[in-house]
Amino acid sequence: MSASISRRRTSAGQRVAATILGDIKAGRRKAGDRLPAEAELQQTFDVGRAAVRSALRMLREQGYVVTARGSGSIVAASDGGAQPGMSISQQIARDLRGDIASGRRRAGEQLPTVAEIATTYEVSAPLVIAALRPLTEDGLIYSRGRNGRFVGPADAPMRRRVPTKVETVAAAITEHIRAGRYLPGALLLSESEMQDRYGVSVKTVRGAVALLRAQGWARTVPQRGTFVSDVNDWPKVL
Repeated sequence: MSASISRRRTSAGQRVAATILGDIKAGRRKAGDRLPAEAELQQTFDVGRAAVRSALRMLREQGYVVTARGSGSIVAASDGGAQPGMSISQQIARDLRGDIASGRRRAGEQLPTVAEIATTYEVSAPLVIAALRPLTEDGLIYSRGRNGRFVGPADAPMRRRVPTKVETVAAAITEHIRAGRYLPGALLLSESEMQDRYGVSVKTVRGAVALLRAQGWARTVPQRGTFVSDVNDWPKVL
């Protein structure tokens, strides 16, 4: 776990994170306490959704908060002698280990991409890669390069999963970017336009855009829209 979030930073997300961290250090929020919902945090701090999500992401990546499936964000540890909480990378590894041990993910099954896992847990791709490393070292998963990662052992027949609607839409937009139909800096279609073009729900569109951001293909500017990222930010093989 790193040191505290610097109070000298002034972005809205950092201010929210610093305030929540202060509550944790002071014992006002204790290990196991559930944080308020995003909408409630927006009202409390008078900030937008992006600032709240940025704050929670910082706290997760520093190990102060964990995301429990179906339970929201929970305080992982308080300051002042309490045992450190599980970091988000440890949580990702634990969840995958549990899925493999229980048979929910079977030998040879293709895992979600690094970008998809990053989107699910709302963390950075490098953090996901760090979480997957011990699973690879233990032989629980293995990489096939561009074909992705699979559940071990390596000699098990590969079983590719069917792409989700989110992945299908994101892949279609990615191909447009690769083909030069969307140049770096270009504004992508609006949510409603994507819904019409791909025949999907707004939830699917938002998931696809989040996946594109996690992969490095796009960036979203509040109140302006989503734009194609600079070529230098485009993803390498993960």
